[in-house]
Amino acid sequence: MRSAPDFFDQTQIDHWETQISPVSDQVQLQGFVMDISQIFSLETQGTLSSGQAYTQIKRLVTQLQNSVIND
Repeated sequence: MRSAPDFFDQTQIDHWETQISPVSDQVQLQGFVMDISQIFSLETQGTLSSGQAYTQIKRLVTQLQNSVIND
C-alpha cells in the first residue's frame, strides 16, 4: 500500500504532477473557453452571424497558439 505523499520530498512526485501546465497557461485556457462560449451564445442568439463567429474563433485560436502552444 502506498503511503500519502510527502510534498516536500521531491523524490515522491508522480509523473502526472510534472505534466501540469503553468498556472498562467491554465488561466489563458480558461479565458479561451469562456470567450468561445460567449461567441457561441451570441451566434445562437442571432447577435453574430456564423461568419463573424468563425472569424472571432479563428482569431482566438491563433492568439492561443501564439501565447500558449508556441511558448
